[in-house]
Amino acid sequence: MLRKEEVESFFEKLSAHDGIVLAVGVGALVLGILVDVFVLRLICLLLVVGSAGVTVMFLRSKQIVGNRPAAPRSSHVWPPSEGASMKKLVFDDYQSPDDEPIPPAPGDDERSHDLTPRTTRGAQAIADAPAMKFRPFKPTARHDVHNAVREFQISDFFDADSEIYKGDTEPRAEFDFLLLKVLTAVKEVLFAHSVAFFWANREKQQMVLETRVTESEHFIPTRRFSFGHDLVSKVALTGKPELVTEINPSSERELFPYYNVPVAVKSFAGVPVYFSKPSAEAHDDLPVGVVIVDGVAEDEFGPETLALLGQFTKLISALIKSYTDKYDLLLDSELLRSIRRLQERIKKDFSPDAIVQILAEETSKLINWDYLSVVLYDETRRAWVAKKVTNRSHHPYITPEQPIDFPESIVGQTIKNNLHTSIDNLEASATPRYFQGEKLERKGAFVSVPISSLNKCYGAVNIESREHYNFSRQDTEMLYRLAENVASALEILYLNEIISEYVIVDDATGMYSKKFFLQKVEDELHRADDTGSELSLLFLTIDKAAEVEHRFGKEGFERVIVALAKAVRASVRSYDVVGRYDFNRFGIVLVNTASNEAYLWAEKIRKNVAGHVINLDGKSFSVTISIGVCGALEGMRKEELLGNATAVINRASEAGGNTVRVF
Repeated sequence: MLRKEEVESFFEKLSAHDGIVLAVGVGALVLGILVDVFVLRLICLLLVVGSAGVTVMFLRSKQIVGNRPAAPRSSHVWPPSEGASMKKLVFDDYQSPDDEPIPPAPGDDERSHDLTPRTTRGAQAIADAPAMKFRPFKPTARHDVHNAVREFQISDFFDADSEIYKGDTEPRAEFDFLLLKVLTAVKEVLFAHSVAFFWANREKQQMVLETRVTESEHFIPTRRFSFGHDLVSKVALTGKPELVTEINPSSERELFPYYNVPVAVKSFAGVPVYFSKPSAEAHDDLPVGVVIVDGVAEDEFGPETLALLGQFTKLISALIKSYTDKYDLLLDSELLRSIRRLQERIKKDFSPDAIVQILAEETSKLINWDYLSVVLYDETRRAWVAKKVTNRSHHPYITPEQPIDFPESIVGQTIKNNLHTSIDNLEASATPRYFQGEKLERKGAFVSVPISSLNKCYGAVNIESREHYNFSRQDTEMLYRLAENVASALEILYLNEIISEYVIVDDATGMYSKKFFLQKVEDELHRADDTGSELSLLFLTIDKAAEVEHRFGKEGFERVIVALAKAVRASVRSYDVVGRYDFNRFGIVLVNTASNEAYLWAEKIRKNVAGHVINLDGKSFSVTISIGVCGALEGMRKEELLGNATAVINRASEAGGNTVRVF
């Protein structure tokens, strides 16, 4: 049903001429109903239809004319005259470039941050201010906006090409990406000139620039500047926000050290960023970083700016926590991989030199350093010696086999106390690192960690950097874990040496062990001197042993040694002494045998070994040996006899092998 208002509006729009036409139509309708003649009814119906059509045409023409812009009914004109206060509305989706902006509604607070969409605010302004001049809505405006929206690309809303979406992202790269997005949002919201995040490094007393978003080209080229009286340092040292709305140009350089030259900064706001770790820290009550914004206009920021920045710093604190958690997990994962690699490589080459080399390589993968040394005890020299030294810089450092002063040095104290030593600034330490009188530059940081098991300290691994405060507690902890695994391997070697002290026969070859063989050499020398009999010592080794081991592996080479041992035992007399001197050398004591006779025995052994076929994993092959012969003279000591035999076997190997040489 029609409402009363709609009926009244309809009649208000009718003119006198329209009323006559409408009255004729209504009269014809009533007459047609009352008369009973068909012809008259037909005439009345035509009159009704005609009057209705004429009325509709009149109303339609009035509506078109009424939509044309009307003359201004007020002297108020937009835009206002120069000097009048005004505020630009955002989200102006339906304003074409050549349109005049729609003014705010009367009574609006021009200082408020009104984010109402333009379509809503514009309609309200027109309704509340009818006397205001404005342009009519263009029918093509919506079409233009539609085309503008369609011009947006996915890159406007999503960083599809960013590295963080390509596989597993390193935690630091992810943190930098997200922090940059946060600072970009801060800059856009506050219309700032520059926005930056600084770390507060209290150990080095420095502010470290992490990320910035700026319109200036004069940011400092380095990322660091020392704590001072500037505004950034003040926030970091006090933990309180700073707000400056008017800055004296003469003090700009002192207040803003992150610029190379003054850039006419007029306003500044800085807030602290806090982060608490689970463990108790010395500086938990102080911020770990600072977020700053600056502007080139006075009074650009206010207390509401600090409140807004406070919300962003909470987000940054959450990002820091996420980053540190992921970074700790990554370090633990890297440490576990290093320990696993270390253990696997030690299994393949179980010797002190190999263990030290592996420790140095794995340390290099986890920690950044300039110098590395591994100190172990040398039984022959009865001193602590630097068995491994690596120098990555071009500056002088200690050399391998350098003895250290024990316990007057830093490394000596580490070994003596079985506790790690960490020095962040070597300039503040008067104790030498290795020995008195060392001519090493006292600059940087130094960490010494003991290589110790539950029962014994075997030495120390030491790393040094030319930069102060370069090593963190995480670095020391990772070095500890590597040193523990190395200590376990060295302890097994040490226990094996103790066991070998009491073992007479080598398990693999069935020959005498080295210790018992040397004891038998000394006994037979005394016997020969007492009885006046002859004695000869033979050393034999496999030719090109490294190639054989590379071809068949360590286990295959050990099986070759076993086959060789059987051939040697079958070539000597039952009362001759045969022993395994080291990994690839056998020793034979021929009693009551002069050196010329020993040469014949050596040739017999060489031919037997060369003609012995070894079957290994379906492969048949033979090896050759080199033999050195040395006859004992009356009163000769054991060390002299062993030295002469070693010299002659080395000459035999250097001559090409498969030969016998006599001293």
